[in-house]
Amino acid sequence: MTGHASFSAAAAARHAVWVLAVLALCALAGCGFHLQGASPLPKGISSMYVSYHDNYRVGDPPVVAALKQRLRRQHLLGDADAPAQLDIVNVENSQRVVSVSPVDGNAAEYAVTTQVVFNYSVNGAEQLSGATLSTTRNYSVSANQRLSSEGERDELLKGMQQDLANLILERIAQANQKLDTSSQAGG
Repeated sequence: MTGHASFSAAAAARHAVWVLAVLALCALAGCGFHLQGASPLPKGISSMYVSYHDNYRVGDPPVVAALKQRLRRQHLLGDADAPAQLDIVNVENSQRVVSVSPVDGNAAEYAVTTQVVFNYSVNGAEQLSGATLSTTRNYSVSANQRLSSEGERDELLKGMQQDLANLILERIAQANQKLDTSSQAGG
């Protein structure tokens, strides 16, 4: 009898863990969290074209490259006639001094900001116009380690570009949720 009772207690404990896991996933889904593999596109749309035009730059900025890479990995990157269109209007990087060393008067800490302005449309209907997202990170500079500080800045920028790509796709997914909801309500 005690063996059966302990088996039931163990089964109940496993069941409770599963219930808690499902509740946690529901809570995450309810607050807008999406798994990396989830499609940011609305129902019935299978691809998105990403464009960026700058007559003074060769190649795409890192945030545009990160967006294309992420969509390509999900098999969602389309060509110029794709039904979903993401137009990166502007990518701006800036850096400002946050603090100065009292020892030598040189910059001791910088804040690096990347700002992206974009438009998003589905089947020719604009969903987001002039949407702006930015991210800022600080990094320290040591007078005797200037080269390593530049490497730190480069790594920081790379991470910021990935973060912005994720934020853009999340913003698009939010716009598409509204689009999906309004199309269900109307049809």
